[in-house]
Amino acid sequence: MELVCKAAALCLIASLMGLLLQKTEPAQTLLLGLAAAAAALTLGLGFFRELRDTFRDLSREAGVSAALTLPVLKSLGITVVGRFTGDLCRDAGQSAAASALETCAAAAALYAALPLVRLVTSMLGAGA
Repeated sequence: MELVCKAAALCLIASLMGLLLQKTEPAQTLLLGLAAAAAALTLGLGFFRELRDTFRDLSREAGVSAALTLPVLKSLGITVVGRFTGDLCRDAGQSAAASALETCAAAAALYAALPLVRLVTSMLGAGA
C-alpha cells in the first residue's frame, strides 16, 4: 500500500507540473510524464516479481505444470506494456498509434494464452 501511495503521489505531482508546463513546453511535459511513469513502474517491479514467484511456487506445490501458469503471466506482462505504451502514445497526441498498439497487444496476449487454451480443449476432448 505504501509503495502505491508513493507512486500515486509521484504521478500526481508530475501531472500537476505537466499542466504548468503544457502551454510553453509541450515536449517537456511528455518527458516529465514518461519519467514519472517509469519511476512508478520501477516502484511496482517488486509486485510483479512477487506475483511471478508466487505463481511459480503455487504451481510447484500443487504439481501444476508451468504450461498452465506461464501463459497467464505472459498475458499480464503484454497487457501492462501495451496499456502503458498506448497511454504514452495518447499523451503525445497519437491516438491512432495507441489504438493500433493496444490491438496488437490484445492479439499478442491471446497468442501467449494459446498453449493454455489448447491444453483445456484437449482435456475437455479427452473427457467426452
